[in-house]
Amino acid sequence: MGWKRAAAHHWARWLVARRFSVKLMTPIAVKAYRAGVHKNDQRDARAVAEATGRSQVAAVRVKSEAAQATQALMRVRERRIRQRVQTANQLRGLLNEFGIVLPKGPQLLLARACELMATAPFAALPAAVQELVQTLVDEVVEQAEKVKACPWLEQGAVDAALMTAVQADANCRLLMSIPSIGPINAAGLAVALEAPRVFRRGRAFAAFLRLVPRQQASAESSKLRGVGRQQACEMRRYLVLAAQTLLIRVNRIKEPSQDPLLAWAGRLLRRKTRNVAVVAVAAKLARIAWAVMAKNQPYTPRTLRAQPV
Repeated sequence: MGWKRAAAHHWARWLVARRFSVKLMTPIAVKAYRAGVHKNDQRDARAVAEATGRSQVAAVRVKSEAAQATQALMRVRERRIRQRVQTANQLRGLLNEFGIVLPKGPQLLLARACELMATAPFAALPAAVQELVQTLVDEVVEQAEKVKACPWLEQGAVDAALMTAVQADANCRLLMSIPSIGPINAAGLAVALEAPRVFRRGRAFAAFLRLVPRQQASAESSKLRGVGRQQACEMRRYLVLAAQTLLIRVNRIKEPSQDPLLAWAGRLLRRKTRNVAVVAVAAKLARIAWAVMAKNQPYTPRTLRAQPV
């Protein structure tokens, strides 16, 4: 398809509804078949036609309107949080120039900034700086309120609107049965695994999220490199955060866990460095999520499963 990426899924759904056969492809896959150095419409059209007939060029799944709506909400949430972090960092950097250090974190920063504005060091600052600080504090408060008003809240916050939206989705309820998978992760995984059979197995989904080692092979030499940062996606970041939460939970458990996943994570953490363990647990969570969606059954630890009669 030669349309812009922003409208590709819309037109794909429009064509599928009229019984056309549609194959969406990523631009990087099509670019490999473009001849010549310079880009133009004719060369792009030839590259698209060439890539369409190649079986090794994987098709991109056409997302439903519900999946795109969820994805849009998550992207708006990410943008609002990013803007709030940028404003807070600018406020901290501005006051650092005058020897005033504010703590990190939105709540601590706002509390300390409000206390600071009633002290003598703040009154000694130039009037223009005082006005800028007041403006930035108001912006941080406004942006924080916008984040809270959005259905997708920050990690750790549980809001009635968010829980209602997630509980209304059967797929999200299944995914939240996995340890350390909360509303945000469940919503993102529900979008990524809307059609789980697109991936042959759980490891294919983990590889899609770049959570497996990179393979470098030539002739008889084959090596596994580390997990790279290239083309990292938001879903991978969410799963890494979930894996960190799970490992913190494992560290706090005094007795051996009956859950095989938690027991495995504990053994892994004792054998490997923390960063390696975090990525391995994130890949395991991705594989479990695929199994949950593919089988349409909630996660149940093996030791708790009913034995066959």
